[in-house]
Amino acid sequence: MRSYDNPAQAIQVAPGEAFAVRLAGNPTTGYTWQASVDSSYLELVGREFEPRGEGVGAGGHEVFRFRAQAAGETEIIFEYRRPWGGAARDVARFRVVIG
Repeated sequence: MRSYDNPAQAIQVAPGEAFAVRLAGNPTTGYTWQASVDSSYLELVGREFEPRGEGVGAGGHEVFRFRAQAAGETEIIFEYRRPWGGAARDVARFRVVIG
């Protein structure tokens, strides 16, 4: 499965193909990446956290796995925010071309 971490690079996949997006984060701070997708084009099939170290509070990467549903072009919008409210601390937008 291909993995992407650069919002400037368009993601190109075929319908039915799975891919992952990796974003640096540290959920121990209360901030996590929240993904917004158009479900007619993409299905979020899973997410996990991959720590960089073994220490308590270590940062790492949040990994989101998607499956392309239909041909077309869409965008995944990620907001780095606390789930209980407040403004997003960061935003990442990934363009996805399915075809």
